[in-house]
Amino acid sequence: MSAATPVIVDDLKKDDPVIVLSKEEVIGLKEEVSVGATSSSSSVESDSDEDVFPTGLHQRKNKAATSTTTSATQKEEEEDKKKDKPIQPKNELTVARYLEIAAGSLIFFPALPYLFVQIVGCNLWEFLDQRVFHAVDFLERINQWTAPYQEWLVANPKDSFVVNYTLWLGGVLPAYFIWEAVAQANAPEFIWWRAVLYNAVRIGPMYRHFMYVYTLSHKEAHCYGKIFAAPYHHVLQYTYNYYIGFFHGVLPGPFTQSHIYNHHKYDNNKDDVYSTGSFRRDSFLMFLRYVGVWFQYAFNLSTAVQFAKEGKTQRVMYSILGTLQYMAQVALMAYLVNPMTAFAYILWPFIEGNILLAAVNYTWHAFIDPNDFDNDYVNSVTILDALNFALAEEYHVVHHQYAGVHWSRHAELYEKHHDEYVKSKATVFQGSNLFVVWGMILARDYQGLADMFVQLEPDKSKHLSQEEVAQLMKERLQCTSWSYN
Repeated sequence: MSAATPVIVDDLKKDDPVIVLSKEEVIGLKEEVSVGATSSSSSVESDSDEDVFPTGLHQRKNKAATSTTTSATQKEEEEDKKKDKPIQPKNELTVARYLEIAAGSLIFFPALPYLFVQIVGCNLWEFLDQRVFHAVDFLERINQWTAPYQEWLVANPKDSFVVNYTLWLGGVLPAYFIWEAVAQANAPEFIWWRAVLYNAVRIGPMYRHFMYVYTLSHKEAHCYGKIFAAPYHHVLQYTYNYYIGFFHGVLPGPFTQSHIYNHHKYDNNKDDVYSTGSFRRDSFLMFLRYVGVWFQYAFNLSTAVQFAKEGKTQRVMYSILGTLQYMAQVALMAYLVNPMTAFAYILWPFIEGNILLAAVNYTWHAFIDPNDFDNDYVNSVTILDALNFALAEEYHVVHHQYAGVHWSRHAELYEKHHDEYVKSKATVFQGSNLFVVWGMILARDYQGLADMFVQLEPDKSKHLSQEEVAQLMKERLQCTSWSYN
């Protein structure tokens, strides 16, 4: 495959489908991965994974070698740099940082009581379903039964289940939303129990609907809206980011602009608008600050500023228009029905969803290697046999190494780089829920993290003691990789 061929390889095996990109999307792909040279030749004829999605943070930041030769002196200098332990910058809490903490607190604490009620409710729903109703199992069987008849509708046959989810999330739930809006408009006063019931149904048992909306918004952004096969993707392109996501607090822009053109370009470094690297992560105060940072991103504010600094006026426009579209929809609901309905049915899903997503991303990038700030295998969390996650999202290292590769290949690509995970003492946990890891991080429960930590080294004589693993967790959580100064 020529390096200039305008395709994104969704699954790099020859018999599987590819997604043809427009010229703009090819430029976007280059921007997303910031491709440096991936071989000694400037024109590579290869179908390897690395040629399409190069691994390593240095390559994605254009730090890979771009010349056809590298001098012996340069190689020696690079090796010497690797031996030197980088200096961890220290950040003081300035006025701007205190304002971020205040903003995060104003969002987090008022939302916490109802958020707690919803979490308890969706867990109880899951408990009852598993033991009494078995509705989720029944729906999964329907997905399996309908899959052979729906494969032609999606770009990758393994995504056939998306058809049923789209009918539910894009048809039934929006109809329920409209029904509720009409009911609230005709009621003499706002009916709280209807709003509570609606939000419970919207998120589903164990946040299942919420999980799939955000996961599919994420996947959709990385395949440039082409989850569905041609010609259907011309109508359904970005349906999760621009339509379905609205009912769950997803604005147009955070995934389709900031996530792929900022987060994956800078990989938690200084120019990443929701980087975790400037302060220690084992701190509830710093998490409150991160909530403030995250909501600036979720509302497209910090993204627009960063794109403006980089002179990317078109992306600034897309980000601003996404926010204006969302605000117009909220204002329309407030005008046609009432402000309380606009808050409970539109703004609350935005607040709830992004508090949870702030915790998710905080955890994905909570650990930083004090000896190598750019170590992929430490800096992104992997959870084996993860609980309550969908579409292999728990292989977060793989996702950052191969941002556009199909989710069905994540386990395979994890195994492909297994030796590097071993060498790096990668941040890998076993059989846990991501929110449990997040709770342990904020509680500074280093021993609890050590108990879940997987030592991949096959030679057990080289294993660290539990105390040493706990100390490793502490060092990685307290490491800072960049400074505001």
